[in-house]
Amino acid sequence: MSKQVHSGKEAMSKVLIGLNKCADTVGSTLGPCGKNIFIDGGIPKITNDGATIANEIVLEDKLENAGSYTVRNVSAQTNDDAGDGTTTTSVLFQSIVNESLKRPENAMAIKSSLKEAGNKILKILAKKSVKIDKNDIEKVAFISAENKELAKLISQIIDKLGDKAVINVEDSRTFFTEYEIVEGYEANVGFMSSDFITDKRQSKAVYSDIPVLCSEKKISNISDISPIFEMFKKENIGSCVIVCDDIDDGLLGMFVANNKMGTFKTIIIKASSLLLEDIAGTVGSTIISNSTGVSFHNFDKVHLGYAKKVISDANKTLFIGDGVASKVYAKDLEARANGEPNMYTARNMHQRVAKLKGGIAQLKIGASTDFEREYLKDKAVDAVKAVQSALEEGIVEGGGMTLWKIASEMKPKTVGEEILKKALTSPLRKIIENAGKDYAEIIRNLPKDMGYDAKNDKYVDMIKAGIIDPSKVERCALENSVSSASTFITTESFITDYVKENE
Repeated sequence: MSKQVHSGKEAMSKVLIGLNKCADTVGSTLGPCGKNIFIDGGIPKITNDGATIANEIVLEDKLENAGSYTVRNVSAQTNDDAGDGTTTTSVLFQSIVNESLKRPENAMAIKSSLKEAGNKILKILAKKSVKIDKNDIEKVAFISAENKELAKLISQIIDKLGDKAVINVEDSRTFFTEYEIVEGYEANVGFMSSDFITDKRQSKAVYSDIPVLCSEKKISNISDISPIFEMFKKENIGSCVIVCDDIDDGLLGMFVANNKMGTFKTIIIKASSLLLEDIAGTVGSTIISNSTGVSFHNFDKVHLGYAKKVISDANKTLFIGDGVASKVYAKDLEARANGEPNMYTARNMHQRVAKLKGGIAQLKIGASTDFEREYLKDKAVDAVKAVQSALEEGIVEGGGMTLWKIASEMKPKTVGEEILKKALTSPLRKIIENAGKDYAEIIRNLPKDMGYDAKNDKYVDMIKAGIIDPSKVERCALENSVSSASTFITTESFITDYVKENE
């Protein structure tokens, strides 16, 4: 398709229309008084999750959509990094871009100055962070979940399973929200192709009651898997999770095609070495390898593992087995660790045993309507990630106050610092505006060492009041918004597909 080049103030003006349209929509949800957004298409839903909303704003005009894309991209990055703070990121990014474009200085000079100022502020943010107290876990969860019951359940799970708890959020078969601890294992590897996705809303591949094949050998050609598929046909097996060291691109494409046609349902996951061994141990699979004596040609049904549930995304996969195989494997691994003479190897093995024994929490969300259930599931996912982020890097004052206080203490000496001093006030400003209050009046009357509670319209000690944010979320929001904005402002021209007026 032929391309079209757009440049100059007129082009940038249209791009900014799309950027502001997307950021304003996302920003309207910020804070305890922020509103929800209805999203049509596929399964309609109501949400206030920034990344979800931004991802849905695809505009017809090519240049406006380019601006919208920048917001989608930066919020998605924060979602990947911290799992929360996407709305704050969008608001910060919008403010930094608009403030930067007002400046008369050279764009490249502004970019360099922004990055220096951003690094300086990140150090200040780190100093303001305090270690999370056990009693704060429920408070952090409540800020994200906006639901006391969800926050309490998440806190209980962390208390039982520890700081590294793996929590899977899913539908409940009842109207009640509850959780259970099951045997399982989370591997830090995801599916090899997004075409394996079964749940498009959450971008995950989900299968229940499915066999698992594990191979240490690369699946290189059709002759490797032909005997296995003959066995599958004989045993009437129509789906299987395949975990292998590697697979030929052509064969991966064949599995994708079969998956789409429904002839054979699968997920292909790449894993090797100790990770492959632990996955196989969790599901009770015999690995195809020289050490086990199992090959592609003598592989049988008894060598397959079994999973009650497999949930995979681009970065990780959750294997929930029957509990029997994983217990046997963990006991064997622990015995080997106790007899291992090398201290480093033994410590590593004991860490693997702890992960296998840790258990997985299934947080089951119940509600009387589909709208409410999907809304609560989104909030639960955000709350889980927020708590995990807080446990990693501590907490700071929430409600936009930490960034605002950093800005109020700044005495800018560079153009980057001047821009960020203004931009850092934007989250608090948006929270106050969404509450229907006057920003100037609130700030004018703000007592020293206090913060503004927008939900109850009063000044409070933010930490004592439980209005807190994970430091990691604030860091990622600032880091990503500065990085994306400093790159965006150096853009001179835009290249888009050429579309005729009658098309």
